[in-house]
Amino acid sequence: MQTKRNKPILIYLLCTLCCLSACDLINPAEDIPAYIQVDNFELTSNLTTQGSNRHQINDVWAFVGGEALGVFELPATIPVLATGEQTITLFAGIRENGLRSTPVIYPFYDRYETVVNLEPEKTTVLSPKISYITETSIFEVIEDFEDSGLSLRSTTPNALGRTTNTTQIIEGTAGQISLNANTTVEVTSTATFTDLPTSQGLPVYLEMDYRTNIELAIGLVGISTNPNNPIEAVSYKVILCPLSDWNKIYINFQEDLEVSQLDAYRLAFRASIEDTGCGNSNSTNPEVLLDNIKLIRFQP
Repeated sequence: MQTKRNKPILIYLLCTLCCLSACDLINPAEDIPAYIQVDNFELTSNLTTQGSNRHQINDVWAFVGGEALGVFELPATIPVLATGEQTITLFAGIRENGLRSTPVIYPFYDRYETVVNLEPEKTTVLSPKISYITETSIFEVIEDFEDSGLSLRSTTPNALGRTTNTTQIIEGTAGQISLNANTTVEVTSTATFTDLPTSQGLPVYLEMDYRTNIELAIGLVGISTNPNNPIEAVSYKVILCPLSDWNKIYINFQEDLEVSQLDAYRLAFRASIEDTGCGNSNSTNPEVLLDNIKLIRFQP
């Protein structure tokens, strides 16, 4: 009789154990991640051959053991499920053509790689130091406005110059485009570039620091040396709106070069008080400040 009374209790216990097992199958225990913290990148450069080390690295592209973790805006705390000794590879990410919608790995900065021991719930702080890839990067232009000569020119008299005004510069000396009584001033590079790749899928970037209270358009002058059909035409790729603070932009001309397929190119800048959509141009004292202009390509 005692056995019969205990039987319902046994069945209840068995059912309870089965339910608990089913819950474990439906909601299995989750792995506890380790974390990698990256606040920023430190860029080193040769001032003579590569120019200033100023940069605008917005993102980190993270890999662990060769597997991609994702793209993270800086500063970033990155969860990692892998544990133990792991190879961490970090790439510097920029916003191509100044657009948040086009984050890319900047191809002229080298990667940062290290081996760390990852432990669940613990944070490993990394301070990646990177440099330009010296073996394959060719600097067609480095203009920091410190030397007596300029690598830019304008047909408008007294429009292009320098300033050392401490309220205007970010370091040393800056270039200055002053419109004075003009509504538009056009500036081009003094050098004509005949070696920019037009068919090999190789990026060509313009790096530039700028501050402007009017619209600034940036592009290329395309040149055909065919005597039967000579061409010298300007195409502007990016229009920068007024900013009260200094900013850096990375402009990729690869597509423009591959589409145009011309013999030579020059850089082109157009400062104008005409408003094409920015809505906040200053016509009282219109000026553009430039610094650390670099045109970089890969060695084919």
